Amino acid sequence: MKAKQPQSFLGGAAILAAAGITSKLLGAIYRIPLARLIGDEGMGLYGMAYPLYTMILAISTAGIPVAISKLVAERLAQGKPAAAKQVFRVALGTLFALGLVFSFLLFALAQVMVRQGWLRDARAYWPIVAIAPAILLVALISSFRGYFQGQQDMVPTAVSQVVEQLFRAGTALVLGYLLLSRGIEFAAAGAAFGAVSGAAGALLVLFFYYRRERPLVAEPSEPQDKRTLLAAIFRLAIPVSMASLVMPIMQNIDVILVPIRLEVAGYTVPEATALFGQLSQMAATLINLPTIITVALAVSLVPTISAAATSGDLALLKRRIKTGLRLAILVELPAFVGLFILASPIMDLLYDLPAAGPTLAALSASCLFLGLHQTTSGILQGLGRTDIPVKSLALGAVLKVILTYSLTAVPLLGIRGAALGTVSTFFLATLLNSLAINRLVSFSWDVRELVLKPAAATAIMALVVVIGYRILLSSLGTSLATILAIGLGGLGYSSALFLVRAFSLEDLELLPGPLRSLAQRLKPGSLARR
Repeated sequence: MKAKQPQSFLGGAAILAAAGITSKLLGAIYRIPLARLIGDEGMGLYGMAYPLYTMILAISTAGIPVAISKLVAERLAQGKPAAAKQVFRVALGTLFALGLVFSFLLFALAQVMVRQGWLRDARAYWPIVAIAPAILLVALISSFRGYFQGQQDMVPTAVSQVVEQLFRAGTALVLGYLLLSRGIEFAAAGAAFGAVSGAAGALLVLFFYYRRERPLVAEPSEPQDKRTLLAAIFRLAIPVSMASLVMPIMQNIDVILVPIRLEVAGYTVPEATALFGQLSQMAATLINLPTIITVALAVSLVPTISAAATSGDLALLKRRIKTGLRLAILVELPAFVGLFILASPIMDLLYDLPAAGPTLAALSASCLFLGLHQTTSGILQGLGRTDIPVKSLALGAVLKVILTYSLTAVPLLGIRGAALGTVSTFFLATLLNSLAINRLVSFSWDVRELVLKPAAATAIMALVVVIGYRILLSSLGTSLATILAIGLGGLGYSSALFLVRAFSLEDLELLPGPLRSLAQRLKPGSLARR
């Protein structure tokens, strides 16, 4: 196996975060012309395919990259690269079989859901069928990504993510345009097929990196029992898959429940489909953008929390927990407030649909609570309690079903009731995770650092945005005023962070690259002590 200089976990997280931001931006950008092309009704059909797809994907592959990564890393640490490669090969063969089975399962489920009337709009059948082959390809991708991540090499994963999104976007727009004349359902199916072409592109990239590997010397192979390997893989993968399964289950419940309850509120089937498209494919896309940062933060927290817990240094452990939470709040709180304040102008700017603004405003708090749920889950995983985030999110999902069922049927709320149900999910999950962290390590929130300072900086930002937008609107129009107001808000928030002293040198030390070097120069020897 080719010798590699492993990246630091923070450097790897930075690479994945950069790739994630690029991919999500591409995903958000291509949805704008796609939404204009096929409309909110087409986006609703497109959005109905993804929850079932992601649920089956979670069952078949979600925990596999984590399991492969851990097992590969262990064998490399033991000086057994041949054994590490065998882990990958066994997983690859297993995932090929699983991917094939579950791709056919998705085909079958699409027919059942239409026949039984579970899909309120039968036209959603075609997008589901179009996306089914992606499961096989993503299963193979999972094994490659886990293999490279086990070597602490995040570059292949990062490059493949960007290529995947480029292929997905190009295919969705081209096929959506070409098939529109045959009907909105076929245009949505063409857009959904982008997941297949995107996965194919990512798989080619990963295979290219794999083929570049060359063993430096002949290494004796120590064959391991395949059944033992598979048992180890699935023992690690199943808990992660269970956690990953909660979200798709929630989305599938929304696919079935939200349109039905909107009909109770007085909407027709096409209107309910269009509103569901606003929620699931427009507003939710924007909500997911800022949480890319907290996903990368959660990944980086797992090993650093684990190391601190293993060392028995309780003070260091609490400092790292506090730093992780502070960074998450500093990213997600202004995102929440900004999306809330400019909800209608943003939806007008991006989708030419200002009427969807109230939906985005109702969902905007998900930025904060989803980001905190991701961060607290990373902390608990680092503490070895991977079961707690699953239970917390499951309880949140129960609350979501109750609120979505109750609120969406209220004519005054409608689709905003479903959005509020989603917010409640992550609020409850974050609260339960936080209580568990406090119970495990006696960690209590520092109100001044974790609440008051971020809130003060965000309030300054909000004031700048509101005043700036109102002044600019009359002379520049909605679109340009919105863009400039967002820019002014960013500048105002950056300045406010320094004004309220929201950052510390310890925060800089957790970051890779130039900021880490800056921290070393400002505080010599601090990193060595850490």
